[in-house]
Amino acid sequence: MNSDQFIIELNQHYNLINELEDEYFDSTKMFNCLSESLVDKRTLNLIEIQELFKAVNFTETGLGSARLFHSLHNPHASLELIHAKQEALKELESNDRLYNCISEYLGNFAANEKSFWNFFNFHYQPISPYGSLKKAMESIDSLLSPLDDMVTPKSDYLVSLLSIIKNFRTTTTSGLIKGPAFRTFQGIQTRKEKGFFTPSLRLRRGRLSGGTIVPGLPSIGFTIAGLTGMINPTLAESMVLLTGGGLLIGFLYGILLKPLFDNETAILSIRQRFLDSDSFISTMEAVACLDELMSFYRYNKNNSQPTIIPEITDKERHFFIAKELCNPVILSKNKKFVPYNLSLDHTGITFVTGPNSGGKTTFCKTIAQNQILAQIGAPIAAKSAKINLADRISYQAPAFDSLNDDEGRFGTELRATKNIFLSTTPKSLIFLDEIAEGTTSHERMELSLSILDGFLKKFNNTVLVTHNYELADTFRQQGMGQYFQVEFKDNNPSHRMVEGISRTSHAMRIAKKIGFAPEDIDQHLRDEGYI
Repeated sequence: MNSDQFIIELNQHYNLINELEDEYFDSTKMFNCLSESLVDKRTLNLIEIQELFKAVNFTETGLGSARLFHSLHNPHASLELIHAKQEALKELESNDRLYNCISEYLGNFAANEKSFWNFFNFHYQPISPYGSLKKAMESIDSLLSPLDDMVTPKSDYLVSLLSIIKNFRTTTTSGLIKGPAFRTFQGIQTRKEKGFFTPSLRLRRGRLSGGTIVPGLPSIGFTIAGLTGMINPTLAESMVLLTGGGLLIGFLYGILLKPLFDNETAILSIRQRFLDSDSFISTMEAVACLDELMSFYRYNKNNSQPTIIPEITDKERHFFIAKELCNPVILSKNKKFVPYNLSLDHTGITFVTGPNSGGKTTFCKTIAQNQILAQIGAPIAAKSAKINLADRISYQAPAFDSLNDDEGRFGTELRATKNIFLSTTPKSLIFLDEIAEGTTSHERMELSLSILDGFLKKFNNTVLVTHNYELADTFRQQGMGQYFQVEFKDNNPSHRMVEGISRTSHAMRIAKKIGFAPEDIDQHLRDEGYI
């Protein structure tokens, strides 16, 4: 699960936030912390990874939300792990008692999670550390205490996650949750770790404890003796005045010095003991993975359209076969999404043609988003699907000129295409939104043919969105690739993809729709008196 890297990135995310709010997980901030994966960041932005996260996020905890977003950003390349998550998801769907038990378990932690992160990211005042320590330890205890009453799962993935959490209870670090904790020359230790003759100083988790009360004991004693008549009241009053300095010193020590001293010498050490514990880090990862899995379950149940657990394989070449495939982002807002039937199965290149605003880009995003969902073990929005693992998912679309590129827009886009091509293997899923733009039609055709021929020889899955029907015709005449076009009914796009090559741009229809057709331009000039 790469627990260490996940927690490091998660802590980087939380450390960007100065004040934690009720909804303190921010996927945008975490996105900036994450490193490149088999899906590059440009592709993630183009396929709207933030919106996909919102559509499928039904987690209860910030840990779970971060785990889910991390998975979407970095889909698994392990078929074994994907199958294990799918098996666990099926068990949740068939066992309501198990689902309810885990849901309650995560809900209890979620209620205290803000305190958990406040403590571990040092978002508390050193002058008042005891409350933060207590609440943080209570939040960790809420993950350990209920485990004995947990319904025992059967799937290996759930068994593994719960075992990781249970194992943390057997570590010496877990003894710090309820204490006591002792300061020693070897660092902070529990009672079991500390030898009987080991020099130590116990941490008293409060202001009015230990050395706070001792200096004031004489003054308190004389006050009680005077009030009860044990000694002469006048003598008692005099002795209280003489020893009252000790009470004042104890009070000031407890209010001002003791919290700072305890924080520096013990509480920060307790915090570090947890963060240095591999078992604790693995426990946090296990809780996050539990919540992610529960989110998959809720996403499945909350969808109005069919969602299924796809069949995932790991063959030498990528393919994507689906019936009634829907876009998970649009489906969460529009229940009338028109589904696709497609078979990207050893076709090499799939040409998608048609006018702007017809749904070509949505078609590509739908495939990419569902590929990622399938590859993290989540259900996808389809009636049936069989999908092969992708070792790389790339999406290239026209970009603005780069000031750092001497060749301008053409060079910028061509360099992006080159980088994608060089890293492509037969298991890659590539989306290209036009290629070789910004040059003459003759050079554009010649270069496009060469680039696509290169992708064909790599045997990967390439989906090309283009208005260049001549390019599509050239490959069709050679019997290579497959061809989809946007279906039109009554001169309007139906948003269905049908077999064929679109030879009409419908540019005039769009110009009229936005009021910038030739007659609109003439009318404006007449109205302004130019003609």
